[in-house]
Order: sequence, then C-alpha cells, then structure tokens
Amino acid sequence: MAEVIKGRRDVILAGVDGTEAGLAAARYAAAEAARSGAVLHLVYVVDPYAPPLPTWPVAPTAPDSRMGQLGRAILAEAEDAVTDSGVVVTTDLLLGLPATVLAQESAKARLVVLGDQPRTLLDRIITSSILAPVAAHAPVPMVAVPAAWVPGDETREIVVGVQDAAGSIALVRRGLEVAAERGAPLRLLHAWHTFGAFQDYLTVGSEEQAWIDRAERELTATLGAARAASSPAAAGVDARVDVVHAQTAYALVEASRTADLLILGHGRSFRGFGHLGGTARAVLRESICPIEIDPSVAPAFEGDAGATDGVTTAESRPVGAGRQ
Repeated sequence: MAEVIKGRRDVILAGVDGTEAGLAAARYAAAEAARSGAVLHLVYVVDPYAPPLPTWPVAPTAPDSRMGQLGRAILAEAEDAVTDSGVVVTTDLLLGLPATVLAQESAKARLVVLGDQPRTLLDRIITSSILAPVAAHAPVPMVAVPAAWVPGDETREIVVGVQDAAGSIALVRRGLEVAAERGAPLRLLHAWHTFGAFQDYLTVGSEEQAWIDRAERELTATLGAARAASSPAAAGVDARVDVVHAQTAYALVEASRTADLLILGHGRSFRGFGHLGGTARAVLRESICPIEIDPSVAPAFEGDAGATDGVTTAESRPVGAGRQ
C-alpha cells in the first residue's frame, strides 16, 4: 500500500463501518476516484476498547481479534460494492479511536469520505458522531454521504455556502473545480437573518433590498477573483449568485434538496484547534445530498446575521446590523 499512496493528489480515503451509509460513502468515493484518476483507499478502524459482541464487556482489542475479523469482512463487502467502478482499490484495517485515526489518515489523501447513517436524537446524544470531529480536524475536504443518497440521472448544481465573501475565494475556487469536473452549474448561496429589532428594521422599506444588492456585489467580486485563480475549465463554469433572507442552516438544507453536492468551509479556532460551529453541524445532520466541509476558507461558517462583513465597511452597513 505504501507504494500506491504517494500523496494527497493520488488518494481518496473512504471510511467504512458495515452500514448502508458506509457503502454509500465507498460508492461516492469510487465515483470521485474515477473522475480524478485517484486510488480509492478503504479504511475500517477497530476501536481499541470495543466489546467483541454487543452483550460482552468492553475489553482491549487487536487487529487479529474477533473485531478485527469483522473489520476485514466489512472491508471486503465495501470492496465488492465498488468492483464495477474501474478504480484501483486498496484496503486497510487500523486500530484506534475512529475519529482520531480517520483525521490523521486523511493527511495522506486529497479527500476523505464518510457515510451519514440516520440516527435518533437519543442515539446522537449517547454515542455522538465522528463526522463533526473528522471535518473539524482533517487537513483536506471531508464529504459526508447520507445513507439514502442516490445520484440522479441528470447532473444537478453544486452549491457553495458563503458567509464571508472576502475570506471565501479559495472555497469558491473549490466549488468551480468540482463543478468543472462534473460538468455541473455552480450556485453561490449566502443566507442572512437577524433577530429582534434588527429584523424589524431591515425588512422596512428599501433596507432589505439594499442589503441583498450589496451582498450580491460582494459575492460577484469573489466569484471573479476565484475564476481568475482557477484553471480555464473551472473559470468557464456557469455560476450564479443567490442571496436569500432566511436562517442560514434552513437555507442550506433547502438548497441540498436540489443539489449534487453542498460545499461549506470551516476555519481554525483557538491556537489552530479545529472548530465546526452549530450551523455546519446542523447542516451535516440534515442535508439531503452529500455535503463537503472544506478547510480552505479562513472564517468558520457560523452565525446568521451579517452579510459578508469581511468586505463591508461600517459606513455601508445598515445601522445596528451585524452578527449576533
């Protein structure tokens, strides 16, 4: 395997776990590998302190244990599921905490893909999810694929959620590249929403339209800068700017209903530690289509009020408006 994995440009990593979501992740990753000519690397992570059977007590495990045997069977099933993809497939059984290991292994890949299995609220509270930790700490984009996701017969749009126009040139460029690879149109979506007195103020007279017009200008400028930094194919992608007055997570989830892929950015918080805000977490949980979390944008995608503050001066901003 070491001879195959030469660098991020050559490998797409998919974490599998024996669920339908894991198989969906393997298929999505295989399609991406086929488009880019990359190697597909399937990984199953054995928790070092997991019970061999649900009714057994927790005990140390090893790759050759009962859990290790189960992991190899899961890898074989996932490999069979992508046999017709035509891509080179490698597999690996690793020992450790799944979120930590997958975030570390992602440094060897250009993209990491995980499945998103539907769970009840109680399940989420008790067991949590590895999606947010991996997305927050992986140095490369992470895609979460819903278990029920099935690609449509027609290519649909790629949607990039943009909060801060000035800090999102790299994110928009990523959207252009993905859209070019898939022959799809691109939609830049910015949602803004305020609360209390601010909400009343901004929806009176022409203030709402003035806010939307300014955000559209800023996003158009960001799109132009991203095109200038992109390859000819990506620069020529059909793209549009869409500014909506709505709560951010709601607008993004609605957009996921008609998209092939939803792309969001996240930043680095205190002293470089990964951070994924409540908005991104909510969209990860509710998105209808696959969602990519990209670390290439500086500010975290979080907050509902404020229209791209990074390039809006205090003088041009509506009085009393801003992030909450």
